[in-house]
Amino acid sequence: MEQPKLFVFAGPNGAGKSTLSATMLPSGTPVFDGDKELARLRQQFPGLDSGNLYDAVNGHIFANWKEQVQAKRMDCAFETNFRSADVMSTVQEFKDKGYQAQLIYFGLDSLEASIERVHARVAMGGHAVALDNITANYNEGFKNLEKHFEEFDNVLLVRSFTEDNQQRLKLHPYLKIEQGQVKEQAEQIPDWANKLVRRIEQKQQQRQSLIQKKDRDPGEDLDQGYDRGPSIGR
Repeated sequence: MEQPKLFVFAGPNGAGKSTLSATMLPSGTPVFDGDKELARLRQQFPGLDSGNLYDAVNGHIFANWKEQVQAKRMDCAFETNFRSADVMSTVQEFKDKGYQAQLIYFGLDSLEASIERVHARVAMGGHAVALDNITANYNEGFKNLEKHFEEFDNVLLVRSFTEDNQQRLKLHPYLKIEQGQVKEQAEQIPDWANKLVRRIEQKQQQRQSLIQKKDRDPGEDLDQGYDRGPSIGR
């Protein structure tokens, strides 16, 4: 039986996740979009507090969606700003069910670009986001990308753009990572993507240093010097 796939579309506000995610998936793939679910609840229950609606979306509504797609072993996707590392609990839940986890991260070159895109979206009738949330989503999303990228089977870093003053967004791929290793890289990549490349290179150098150390001192415990805590019998 073919391994089902979980696609995680992540990135800051205004990066193009909702607009472009459907174009990257087979037709009919279920996608959980928390913003759309929240908008639906606001229309259905206009008198309820937004905080309660938000908790409902991220609580039982998302839980029910996960249960349904996992029961059918369906390819599926969800969107996130990756502000919270709690996302990884969901990713691990799917992996424990036999899913392959793929991260597609939509980056933007600056916080200002995220703010401008949200303002443009609002001007066209889209939903607004508070400035402090845009800022936190932008900064914390990149931090969690760098911290957790190795926990995904595959990672694709992209940026959306428009050309010739057209409104339609297009995608530019920057980096493809498989099992924590760079497989494809564009000739020119922005600082936010290059930072991840440097992180991968740093990890490779650390692993190589450990291998070389083990070759020189095969009897030496590579964990020597790390505090393991008290041992039984001491």
